[in-house]
Amino acid sequence: MPRLIRPNLPSTVETAIGFLGSRAQADVLRQLAILGPSTVGQLQAVLEIGRPSLNRHLEALSRAGLIETDPPRGLRQGRDVTYEVQPRRIRHLLRAYVDYVEGR
Repeated sequence: MPRLIRPNLPSTVETAIGFLGSRAQADVLRQLAILGPSTVGQLQAVLEIGRPSLNRHLEALSRAGLIETDPPRGLRQGRDVTYEVQPRRIRHLLRAYVDYVEGR
């Protein structure tokens, strides 16, 4: 039986696949788009997800550039962190994914 070989994809396509394949991350992004800039507590109030899981998803989305934090990492010092969705980045990744799939 042939093995599936993981293709070497452009980094934008890899990132798009990562967040497109996660229902939880899609829900976090959706709620941020609906609510606007929000804290973990505000997100947790509307999402059915535990705080540790939510924090992991927020970290992954932040690393992918899909959300931004205020204050930025390293400047927090006990302050509440506000998360904000970055729709331009999401559209950029989706375009890269579609272009790749369509062979462009």
